Amino acid sequence: MTIDIYSTPQCGYCKQLKAVLTEKKIPFANHDVTVSEEDLAEMQNLTNGGMSVPVTVTDKGTPQQKVVVGYDDAAALLKL
Repeated sequence: MTIDIYSTPQCGYCKQLKAVLTEKKIPFANHDVTVSEEDLAEMQNLTNGGMSVPVTVTDKGTPQQKVVVGYDDAAALLKL
């Protein structure tokens, strides 16, 4: 499973999610939507224009892809 997280530096839930993943040694790719217009556009495309973070995507670009907005749902999806 691959994990991509769309986040902002000031988002507490984003920090919490990344800290838990790091603590559990679960690899992920972080996409800071405040730095990259491309990442912001990709996040909005994945969420039908949504601007809330964190957005967690598992298995991006595959038939198994799942997109979750928010910390609690991401934690449940990843069984943290």
